[in-house]
Amino acid sequence: MMNRTEQVEAVRRAWQADPDIGELADRLHLMPQEGEQSSQWRVVGDVPSIAARRKATTLARDALATAEVEDDVALEPAIRESDEALAAEVERTLRAEPALEQVRIIEPGERPPALEQPWIGVIACDGIIHLGGWVPDLSFAALAEGVAWETGACRDVRNLISYQPLKEDQDQAVAEAATTLMREHPRLADQPIRVEVRLGEAALIGTVSDPEKRRLAESLCWFAPHIKAVYNRLEIGGELT
Repeated sequence: MMNRTEQVEAVRRAWQADPDIGELADRLHLMPQEGEQSSQWRVVGDVPSIAARRKATTLARDALATAEVEDDVALEPAIRESDEALAAEVERTLRAEPALEQVRIIEPGERPPALEQPWIGVIACDGIIHLGGWVPDLSFAALAEGVAWETGACRDVRNLISYQPLKEDQDQAVAEAATTLMREHPRLADQPIRVEVRLGEAALIGTVSDPEKRRLAESLCWFAPHIKAVYNRLEIGGELT
């Protein structure tokens, strides 16, 4: 059985070996939970890559062979905004999302509508977006989280939106959310991209016109929740018509 130092080193090696983390491993730290057993840990840090942010804690859990690792990793924001401006931007973006047109986006302090009316509320605190409310199924909640992650000033998203018991396959709901994020992005709207998700692992299939769009599609896919890995199989086929 590894001692604490060996456990920390095992996790660090896993981070350094991962292509999405690599040198960013220096920004991550595995911390023992104070007052808890040695098997309980917390991953902390700020990274500029959504892929690194998503994978850091999962890799730690795999390296330690335990699920008792708390995720406290944040995304380094591309821009700085006040919490008020950040919340307002997320609200505007959610209202503009066609797939959420039946969902009411409420203002801070506004009374939630009746239970039969889907709704989402947004609060921002220290750059962290908190989403609450109720929607019919996971696909709506997943899309709302993806939209919030796209905000350049977002450090993290805490998705507390509730939904009815899952009526669809979770992988399919996540794939739909990721596909919507790409279809409605102005630089990817005309690119024939298909997203397939199996057991949380996403595959991007199709053709894009240049390498930058290929990278953008992969980054957007990570914004969808419950994604553990992204396999970018997009081919570059010149300008598309």
